[in-house]
Amino acid sequence: MEVALYIIIIVAVVAVSIYFLVKELRKPKEEAKNESAGVLVNKRQIEKSVQNIESMIVLADGNDRLCNKLVELKDEIRFLNPSKNPKVKQIDEKIANKLDDIKIEISKDKEAETIFRMIEEVEGFIAQRIKELDE
Repeated sequence: MEVALYIIIIVAVVAVSIYFLVKELRKPKEEAKNESAGVLVNKRQIEKSVQNIESMIVLADGNDRLCNKLVELKDEIRFLNPSKNPKVKQIDEKIANKLDDIKIEISKDKEAETIFRMIEEVEGFIAQRIKELDE
């Protein structure tokens, strides 16, 4: 009887240990899955920004200075690294909003100097984003 009791206790302890071990082994996979999803969402946001700039280049047709600046900006944004960092996502949101503002300004008057100042703001956001990723 005593031996059977000890065996039951040992089996129970092993079962509980296996349960918690399996639970811990699954956790990184779930975290990695969530991390991958966050990076994918950020990658799509970057792609949308590039598409937005491409449409601005079409709108700015005829203004070579503006088109060249937009092509430079598009190349800067195209090669940004996607991230799950919430601060980077916030900066990307600022970039997207400012790009929408630029598009509106281009549709009003593609010769306006305010467009170039707004592009400089986006470049500042890009520098801030790169700095945030380096930290």
